[in-house]
Amino acid sequence: MVGTLTSEPLGLGLADGEGRWIGVRRHQAIVVICGLGLVGEWVTRSGAPYFELAIGVALLACAIPTSEGLTVGERVVIRIQYMTRTKWTPVNVRTTGDHIEVHARGVASFRSYELNHRGRLDLSGRDVDNARSLASFADGLATSDHTRHFSVHVVTTPVRVTTVLALPAQVTAPQGWRENRQLALDALGTLNREGNAWLLERWNYVRSIDGLVRVLRIRDFSAVPDGQALLATLQFASPSLDVAVHVDVLGSYRAHRLAARAVHRMGSDEVTTGAAGFRRTAASVRALERLRQREILVVNGSALVRVAVYVVIRATKLVALERDVKAVQRFALESGLRCDAGYGRQCRWYCSQLPGGPGW
Repeated sequence: MVGTLTSEPLGLGLADGEGRWIGVRRHQAIVVICGLGLVGEWVTRSGAPYFELAIGVALLACAIPTSEGLTVGERVVIRIQYMTRTKWTPVNVRTTGDHIEVHARGVASFRSYELNHRGRLDLSGRDVDNARSLASFADGLATSDHTRHFSVHVVTTPVRVTTVLALPAQVTAPQGWRENRQLALDALGTLNREGNAWLLERWNYVRSIDGLVRVLRIRDFSAVPDGQALLATLQFASPSLDVAVHVDVLGSYRAHRLAARAVHRMGSDEVTTGAAGFRRTAASVRALERLRQREILVVNGSALVRVAVYVVIRATKLVALERDVKAVQRFALESGLRCDAGYGRQCRWYCSQLPGGPGW
C-alpha cells in the first residue's frame, strides 16, 4: 500500500530540514560567517595569533558540502559520535493485552492493525483508496492539540508480504484495517519475542542475533513525476526488503503557526537575496509556491505532517547485504528517489523505523 503514495496535490521537494538561507543551509551560513570573521580579523589585526587563522580556515572547510547533502563538519561530528559512544544497544519488547511496548532509545506503545491486500501492490486499485483513507485519517488527527504518531510498514515474511499499521493505544484505526498483533511482532524482526535483545552497531549496518540489517532513509522525492507512485518500483528491489513510513501529525495550533512561519521565512529570504542582487532561481520560486499552497491547505483543515521513509534490508551475510543495498540504491535512483546511506547512524535509524517509532 505504501507504493501508491503520490505527490499530489502538492509537488514534493526537499525536506524542510533542508531549508536554506541566501542559497545555503543555515548552519553553513553561520559557519562561513564565523570563519570569514576570524580570517578577516587575522588579516587586518597586527600580531594576531596563528591559531585564529587555523580556526577560521577549519570553520570554512567544515561548510564544504559533500555527498548525501552533508557538510564536512556534519561528517566529522557523526564520526566523533560514532567513535565515542557504546556500540551495544539494548531493546526490550513487552505485550500487555492488545498493546505492544517497545523500549529502544525511547519508549513507544502502540496497537497493530493489518490491511488485506494481494502481494506488494494491490492492482485492483484498493491501495489508492486506502492511501486516501489514511490521508483523511491524518486530517482527523490534526484536529487535536497534540502531536500524534503512526507508522505504516510493508513487511516481508517467508510466506507473504503484508501491510501493518501501528497506532497509539488511544487512537481508533480507520475503516479497512483489522487488529493483528502478530504482524507488528514480525515487523520487529529479531525482536519478535518478548524479552531483551542486543544490537551491535557497525559503521554501515546493525548486527542482531538473527543476522545483519541495513537501514536507508529516503530524503528527497523531488525528482518523482507528479501523480506517480513514489515507492512502487523500490519495493521490488530485494526479496528481503521492508519499507516503513512514519508520520507525525502536528496539532492544529502548531501546524498553523509552523506553516505561516515557513512562508514568512522563505519570503523574507527571497527579499533579502533580491536586495543583495541575487537572481531568484526556478527552484526557489517553486519552493515558495509549495509553502504557500501548504499554508492554504492547513488553514482549510488538512494535516501538517512530518514524514520519514525508511528502507530496511536484511541478510545473513555481509556480501549478500551489500549486494541488496546496491540494488535498492539503483532502483531508488531510477525511480527519482534519493537515499541517505546512514553511515554512523545505523542503530539510531534502526530504532526509529520500528513500529511506533521508539527512536523518534
